[in-house]
This record gives sequence, C-alpha cells and structure tokens, in this order.
Amino acid sequence: MSGKNHPFADVCESAEQRIREGHTVFQKFTCGNCGVRQTIDVPNTFYLYGRCEECNHVTDLRESGCNYLLVTGSSANRRAS
Repeated sequence: MSGKNHPFADVCESAEQRIREGHTVFQKFTCGNCGVRQTIDVPNTFYLYGRCEECNHVTDLRESGCNYLLVTGSSANRRAS
C-alpha cells in the first residue's frame, strides 16, 4: 500500500462522514502497475476497481487502498438543499 493510500473501508467511512457534512469527495488511488496517481471524476462515489488513464491497468482498490480529494463547502451539495 502506498503512503498516500489507506485501507478502503476506512477511507469510505471517513468520506461518508464528509459527504454527510455537505462536502464533496473524489476517490483517488495509485495505479498498481505504473504508479501514477489517479482521481476518479465521479463525485461522492467509491469504486472497488480503478482503471489507470496512463497504462489502462485495473487496480483492485480494496487490496491496494485508496484515498479521496475533499472539496469543502462545494456548491454541488448546496443545490440539493
């Protein structure tokens, strides 16, 4: 597991709390093949697998871990209010 990645279940739990607080999160992971850091562009959604945009490798995110980018006070969540 890379220093930037954390256990999948822990990351999901933390992200769910941030979403409940009204923030937006984007899942991030490190490609298991080429090591390039990737950000998935679907907000507030976590995937079990991630495909690298550089080398097309599919990484098992439950095994390798992941993290997220936090967007605080985002307008995306305010529209739903």
